[in-house]
Amino acid sequence: MNSKFDHYPDKPKSQDAANAYYILCSAHEAASSFLELFEKERTRRKAKGASTDEEQDLLRAMLVFASSGLDSMLKQLVTDTLPSVITKEKGAHELFRDHIERKLKKGVETDAKYLATVLACAEPHRLMMDDLVQSLCASSLQSKDQLLKVAAHFNIASKKLSTDFQLLQEIFDARNQIAHEMDIDFTQMNRSRHPRRKDDMIRFTSEIFRISKQCLDEVDRLLLR
Repeated sequence: MNSKFDHYPDKPKSQDAANAYYILCSAHEAASSFLELFEKERTRRKAKGASTDEEQDLLRAMLVFASSGLDSMLKQLVTDTLPSVITKEKGAHELFRDHIERKLKKGVETDAKYLATVLACAEPHRLMMDDLVQSLCASSLQSKDQLLKVAAHFNIASKKLSTDFQLLQEIFDARNQIAHEMDIDFTQMNRSRHPRRKDDMIRFTSEIFRISKQCLDEVDRLLLR
């Protein structure tokens, strides 16, 4: 499709990354639809000034859907590709080993119950790998720290995803205000909503798509090694 945003993903060479690719394509389609509706409404009204509440909501939805696409894509990559990457990448394998070590310890002692579960399992390695996947996918990946944590488990350096972490934090802050607080500014007496500029929201959405594409490209590269 013709996305209204840059950084539309290239189809991965590895079939294991295909599901994540289709998720990201769908996120582009959804975000582009919201932006198109926004622009059509502005054109219909021949608007030149501030956007209406309804138009603002279209911009908010655009960012939320792009961020949800990143979240869903990352979880799909973890599920479909992380076990394979761990077998290829030393750094990813080391973090997997660290995860096992943490699971086997309860305080300063060995967690005997977990150790017994692992040893009694027909496929201990598979059980511990599944545990790592579930751990990474258990929470919403809608923060800078969560994003970088997942990237680290693939042995993807943070600088390959972003060099402007202040912008990244600003994007996730905006997304979380919209998703969890309905974008209400509780510092104001009238509890008005945070105004969102079109240019800022397009910039935020484009950055989410840039990072998403970079994650997909990096994982695809690792799978082909």
